[in-house]
Amino acid sequence: MQPKLTLKASHEAGKISLGNTKMPSTTFAISALHCNVGGKLINIKGSTCSRCYAVKLQKLRPSVNQGWTANLLKAVAMIDSNPALWAKMVAFQIVRQSAKIGVNHHRWFDSGDLQSIAMLRAICMAAELTPDHDHWLPTREAKIVKDYRKQYGVEPSNLCIRVSATMIDDAPIAGHENTSTVHSKSDPSGKACEAYRTNIDGRVLSADEHKTFKRLTKVQKKDSGIDLGHCGDCRDCWKKSVPNISYPLH
Repeated sequence: MQPKLTLKASHEAGKISLGNTKMPSTTFAISALHCNVGGKLINIKGSTCSRCYAVKLQKLRPSVNQGWTANLLKAVAMIDSNPALWAKMVAFQIVRQSAKIGVNHHRWFDSGDLQSIAMLRAICMAAELTPDHDHWLPTREAKIVKDYRKQYGVEPSNLCIRVSATMIDDAPIAGHENTSTVHSKSDPSGKACEAYRTNIDGRVLSADEHKTFKRLTKVQKKDSGIDLGHCGDCRDCWKKSVPNISYPLH
């Protein structure tokens, strides 16, 4: 008989987090310094990776860099040797941690991105082990996704893979049912994300309120009691029925 899996033991696969207070889900982050496509885009002006918050945070906070790098190394090593065990361990964490917040949603890669077809296959296995949870995977690794589907077919129905546009104000990338874009000067394509108009209490500021708030100084914003950048009740990023999500440049 195999020993009972514990939360501590499951961390050998990397750590599922509840640390993202703005997002109503569990998350899994790895080092953004090891992104493949993103590692090239970060040096291209106007790309969606050129202002990467995760890389800035890793360079600013050594503890964050250490944790995300550890997640990357643990995930890559275990997926290479025993992908089924990795999937079991992260699925165990997702179920345990999501129960604490009462939301059955999980986001892959609030930092970092897919490393290989093998990693995507292991993530699909984890989704299959958690059929009552909705999974969202944003990625710029369009080729990995395309090659995975050629080899394994369609991903689980509870996993929404959104292939991200590489440049700000670009149209959605072709050949994928679920995508995301970033708008700055152009009009949003498809569903416009309202998180950066949504207060911590879930209220969405009107256009006039948002304009007024943006004019405030940093001190005034802090004193206003308004804390934007929250999903509120929206779960559209996880929904395959929503073809494209367009995020405002921030």
